[in-house]
Amino acid sequence: MGCHPLVHRTALLAGLIIAASGTATANSNPGAHQHGHANLQMAIEGHSISLMLMSPAANLIGFEHQPHTDAEKQQLSDLVRWASDTPLINTPEQRCLVTDSQLHTSWPQGGHHDHHQDHEENSHGDIEISQTLDCQGLGNSDQWSTPLMAEFPDIEQLDVQWVSPQGQGGTRLEHPASSFRIEH
Repeated sequence: MGCHPLVHRTALLAGLIIAASGTATANSNPGAHQHGHANLQMAIEGHSISLMLMSPAANLIGFEHQPHTDAEKQQLSDLVRWASDTPLINTPEQRCLVTDSQLHTSWPQGGHHDHHQDHEENSHGDIEISQTLDCQGLGNSDQWSTPLMAEFPDIEQLDVQWVSPQGQGGTRLEHPASSFRIEH
């Protein structure tokens, strides 16, 4: 009985992730890939927060194909480094630290430079960033901030969904907003 709420929250986060994972396959779901729009999902369990950001690559790195030039490779490398150091959300007191970060792209792996490149250049590329945060002293904080809109001005709208021991909900941030409140 004691693990039931955790199992329930884990199942809810999995449901949120599955429902939003359509951005990784934008070609099969035309409404999923919208430039200027990103989705952020968060699951809060004690002082641990699991996050997943899904966005068209253009919002984060300015292009949607596999990096070809040194400048494009550097942009992607800079994003990976930024995501490994910078919490996608934080408390007003900046209590959160990134303990794990992963970045996935929807373009083919392996660096194809053949006749498929023209198709690749015209396809929709997406980026997914997952993070685990440790937010010591979190308590029942309901005020949050995100650096996403300031760091990536091409994100015009950010849909935030959350699940916590107190319930679940969501909100939409419009550029240049950077803070939101979790309603219990």
